[in-house]
Amino acid sequence: MTRLGNFRKLGLAAFLALPAILGIGGCKNAPPADVADRLWVKQMPTGPRDVIDAFVVTEVGKRSAGSYYHGSVYRGAHDTFMWRSKGKNSGVIYILQEQREYGVEAKPCTPDRGFDMCMELKGDPKKVVRYQSRKRWAIPRRDKSEGLDVPMLMQQIAEDDADLQPLFAVED
Repeated sequence: MTRLGNFRKLGLAAFLALPAILGIGGCKNAPPADVADRLWVKQMPTGPRDVIDAFVVTEVGKRSAGSYYHGSVYRGAHDTFMWRSKGKNSGVIYILQEQREYGVEAKPCTPDRGFDMCMELKGDPKKVVRYQSRKRWAIPRRDKSEGLDVPMLMQQIAEDDADLQPLFAVED
């Protein structure tokens, strides 16, 4: 593998990173089934330097946790949160860094071409209202010992998605 390829893998380690802090706090209620266990993006990236907004929430052990990500494959920032359900399509996101709760409501919307699903997330603390996903972007639930290795999940998704593969292709 070339140095650039190794560098991209290191950059990927920061992409959508969810720290191993899932033992802090906890949520007994799972997120809505149509929202959980998949990668959601605001827009489709076309290259490794494209800045995107992404969202993922899943259950790890008995806790519902997730991460917001803003950045490219090479540079970005994330906010880790815990999820607590309040109703069929609503819940509370507790951003761990801010120690603040945000009430949110997920509503289906019409996806853009190239996407299979669309969700409007009312109350999103990152001010992104519309996220989209693909059926094949589902992520497996993790047990407590595995934690949630979002960078590896993202790389796995890219291996099966021709539109995401350019993000991780090695340039000559």
